[in-house]
Amino acid sequence: MRKLDGLEAIVTGASRGLGRAIAREYAREGAKVVVCARPQSPTGLAGTIDETARGIEAEGGEALPVTCDVSDESQVKDMVERVMERYGRIDVLVNNAGIMVLGESILEIDTARWDQNMAVNVRGPYLTCKYVLPVMMKQQRGNFISIGSRTTTENRGGVLYSPTKAALHMFSMCLAEEVQEHNIAVNVLNPGPLRSEGSSIIPWAQQDWHLRVEPEAVGPCAVYLALQDARSFTGQTVLRSEFGQTWGF
Repeated sequence: MRKLDGLEAIVTGASRGLGRAIAREYAREGAKVVVCARPQSPTGLAGTIDETARGIEAEGGEALPVTCDVSDESQVKDMVERVMERYGRIDVLVNNAGIMVLGESILEIDTARWDQNMAVNVRGPYLTCKYVLPVMMKQQRGNFISIGSRTTTENRGGVLYSPTKAALHMFSMCLAEEVQEHNIAVNVLNPGPLRSEGSSIIPWAQQDWHLRVEPEAVGPCAVYLALQDARSFTGQTVLRSEFGQTWGF
């Protein structure tokens, strides 16, 4: 029996990189996976939700590609309704979708780009959790996993990206306490430095590129967190780099 048999998971930002890797790992472990992302990358990066879904199905898994901008409330609401019509339950939500402004000072970032980053990186997880939460409360079990970043403790993400990840971290910790009585786990997964499509265009990422890992290395940690509930493990930040040492994976 596979570890996630019988579970249904939503992974946002699953058209490429870490989101795609987690979606495919979940499917390999038996979960039915909703592959969620915008139709195309605003920066022109390759990858679509349909490509991710086809990759999952080619390996014998089940995937439902759903176009969704997580910063748009109506799209998030429609996405959750579509998932419920198809599967009737939601066991795991991975808040992976995110964007980054590179190499700009506060004087160079215009208000529209500031608002866009806040909308995707902070408003997005708020909306997805808000609309998935009633489903999990009814089930009296569920799991929210937010993708964190080392930029919350290292001054590398700039005056915009780092604050959005810090906000997501605190949002997750507060939410964990709020929903614990409903047996819903909320945790943050810090994947560490990755060799992804997104990181390939970050100038400072090239300095330690040889030390970075492929997104697939995060899979076992994401699976572990998907299996948790509020009675077993919640309100924690898990570092992928320390995961194997701590839990024996």
